[in-house]
Amino acid sequence: MSGIVHRVRTFFIPGEKEAFDRIRELASLGEDALVLLVEMLSRTDNNLGQVQVETDKISELEKQGDKISQALEEEIGRGSISASLANDFGRLVDCVDSVLDRAHAVSRQLRRMTKGPVRKSREFDASFRKEQARLVEIGRQELRLLRDLLATAGSDRTKAMAMAREIEELEEKGDDVKDAMLDEIYGSWEKLDFAAFNNYIQTTIEADDILDLCEDASDLVIAVTKALGA
Repeated sequence: MSGIVHRVRTFFIPGEKEAFDRIRELASLGEDALVLLVEMLSRTDNNLGQVQVETDKISELEKQGDKISQALEEEIGRGSISASLANDFGRLVDCVDSVLDRAHAVSRQLRRMTKGPVRKSREFDASFRKEQARLVEIGRQELRLLRDLLATAGSDRTKAMAMAREIEELEEKGDDVKDAMLDEIYGSWEKLDFAAFNNYIQTTIEADDILDLCEDASDLVIAVTKALGA
């Protein structure tokens, strides 16, 4: 009985605590990538050189994230995480790492379009990119909250639950922004060439995926803490 009480009070065994700390590090890389992505989307000068620099930076962050994810997966495989929680921890790592993957994918799409010919729909493009930047910024806010949640979970359940609800509300806000953006794309199809139309659709969906992944990660953090009785 005393062992159970001790576990609840300390929340994690050492392997689990270290995993949460490493996942926070992974989320921090994701936040850095989203900051760069917002900058890319907010720029209207189509400066290929600068876009390339920022894409390379996001690519490097994605590679760093892959190393952390691989190390975490190896630790989970070696049994550093309780067997009953290993699946949830694995999914949590995958969700946060996938944020970096999506940011990387969107940045590469932006670079690809910047390399292409000047589009007739330049005015539409400038306006639409601002909305995409707004969507990614919502994702960045979610990721910042997720980092705080990872630090708070287990020590203050009320605060942790409030953070999780705030992340959910941001995801719902992002859904509204995404839906309006998709309506705008389809309503403007006559102004857009096929490449631009496809690019807008794909990057908008991938940006929205970032918000969904943050909410999924938040749900997993709460599930783990509840499983431990924290």
